[in-house]
Amino acid sequence: MKVHKGKFSTIIILSLLVFVMTSAICSAQEYSRKGKGEIFGMFQTMGSDTIHETITGLDLPFEFDSTTVYGLGIGYNSTDHWNVNMDLLFGTTDSTLGTPVGEFTFDSDYWLWDINVDYNIMANRLTPLVTAGIGFFNLSSDDTNASETNFSYNVGAGGRWDITDNILVKAVYRITWTEIADSDAALQFDGVALSVAYMF
Repeated sequence: MKVHKGKFSTIIILSLLVFVMTSAICSAQEYSRKGKGEIFGMFQTMGSDTIHETITGLDLPFEFDSTTVYGLGIGYNSTDHWNVNMDLLFGTTDSTLGTPVGEFTFDSDYWLWDINVDYNIMANRLTPLVTAGIGFFNLSSDDTNASETNFSYNVGAGGRWDITDNILVKAVYRITWTEIADSDAALQFDGVALSVAYMF
């Protein structure tokens, strides 16, 4: 499993510093998100990755370009700190399969379904958070008539700002892993997920 440790650590540290330093500017009025539901729209950037597939005994490189996926989600705040949410995301990217006779490029469609648990470190309107989740990742292509759905999991860190009693924004750096058949390693996609939610 490949993790960009230096990049990930730097983002976490900077995020924590920014949110701790700026929390003082948040409204001092009494506030609670406990017991409130959320519905949100979101997008997530997904970095590129290359794995190797074994096809008819040949070890072939399979590259997935970076892309952005879009979707919707719902969530629930069981306390001021804990949030459970579910998102469904869709997107398309270019995939390139290397073979002894040349490279073949085709469109690949993604859909991701995740159930995540966020921990909001502070009960304030502005707070850093950490998150983790599990779900399913579908990879398909009309060009090759291939489709498969596999288990996936993700971890991330970022921040949440409840701008009003009903509107919030959340930005998270998230890494998602999944596997495809006959591959030598897990696919890893990292990127920033941004969501805007209505809380009720």
